[in-house]
Amino acid sequence: MKLKLSACLVLLGFAFVPLSSFGQATCNPQPCPPTPSPLGSTQWEINPYAGWYWSGTNASGPGRFFNTQYLGVRGGGYITPNFELGGNWNWTNHFQPNQSNTGSALAGALGFPQGSVRSNLWEVEYTYNFAKRSIFGSTAVRPYVVGSTGGITTNIRSGRKGNEDTFVLNVVPVANNGVKFVPNDVFDSNDTFFTFSYGGGVKALRVWGPMGFFGDIRGRTIPNFFGHATSRPELSAGLTFSWGER
Repeated sequence: MKLKLSACLVLLGFAFVPLSSFGQATCNPQPCPPTPSPLGSTQWEINPYAGWYWSGTNASGPGRFFNTQYLGVRGGGYITPNFELGGNWNWTNHFQPNQSNTGSALAGALGFPQGSVRSNLWEVEYTYNFAKRSIFGSTAVRPYVVGSTGGITTNIRSGRKGNEDTFVLNVVPVANNGVKFVPNDVFDSNDTFFTFSYGGGVKALRVWGPMGFFGDIRGRTIPNFFGHATSRPELSAGLTFSWGER
């Protein structure tokens, strides 16, 4: 919860810092002269969103995971007219093997702990925005490409049987006066895996006041996931709020 709260506060700061830049004063005669922005020519954006990812087979690692939804927020500020630096955070509640994962099913059947695995993704984003194009009058559409680097951190809740904050992904047999199974790959709470992503999307800016919409598709790679690389596609969409002018 502390990680979620911290991430939200950081990203919400992108929205509330520049609020004074779009406040307008009443003047007479009209029209009002332009008011300089206290943040110069910087434009800020914040984007709450929902998405879905497909986990892939992870055939050479811990096996197939759930395909599942995630919720998040991203935001940033323009360093140049086209380049934007920002942050991204999202949360999912099924970062764990699905029902078809035989290695995980065997570990569960043998009584090894398997709590519910949530994950928090946090990363720095580097976005290049192409030139705006107007459609339907005042609506501006802006395609972009994006890359990111960050981490995925686990958060495990105890299962119905009061298991500890772990999830045994699979087991291996050892010889010990017969055959005995011991944990092999194991999730613990606060395990963190390095990740990076790459992709792009389209923003429809200021459809209604500062609010617009965006859609995003990207690939994500975890280069060292229990000793193996794994990749997955992600699709997301949400709102975009932008302030300031450049």
